Amino acid sequence: MKQSSLFTEKQETIDNGPVECLGMTFENDEKRREYFLEKLRDKLKDPEFRKIEGFPIGEDEDILALSDPPYYTACPNPFIEDFIKQYGKSYDPAIDDYRREPFAADVSEGKNDPIYNAHSYHTKVPHKAIMRYILHYTEPGDVVFDGFCGTGMTGVAAQMCGDRVTVESIGY
Repeated sequence: MKQSSLFTEKQETIDNGPVECLGMTFENDEKRREYFLEKLRDKLKDPEFRKIEGFPIGEDEDILALSDPPYYTACPNPFIEDFIKQYGKSYDPAIDDYRREPFAADVSEGKNDPIYNAHSYHTKVPHKAIMRYILHYTEPGDVVFDGFCGTGMTGVAAQMCGDRVTVESIGY
């Protein structure tokens, strides 16, 4: 895990032992990061990849410096398909018994919670509102895909739901 100060560019690496990511085990998180940065570096050489709408204008090294693949990248994330293969479940209505009525309740929540006010973000949703959806639409052990992972509120909401779900944030 990396910890950094807002006032220096130096990052301190803490070796927390083996890390599992997309079905692979790495010696530590730094080795995971090195592996996926190299994969992203190779992907950046593909001219077709760079033609994706919204691809940023920038140097490869800048894109890599702003990325922590496979979790997030400063360009379209080429690891989303791998994530879905690893954690996704196919839905077969003939054999699956998952049924939920549409969620129909008031989800207005105040914005004065200390967690909500920890940092500003222009489209932030209160975690207490997200919790209601997680509890309604998931079953224990489910993985929630947070494809935007902007503010971290989905992860906060999932933690507040206990061990019910895991949130995997992977985005662009």
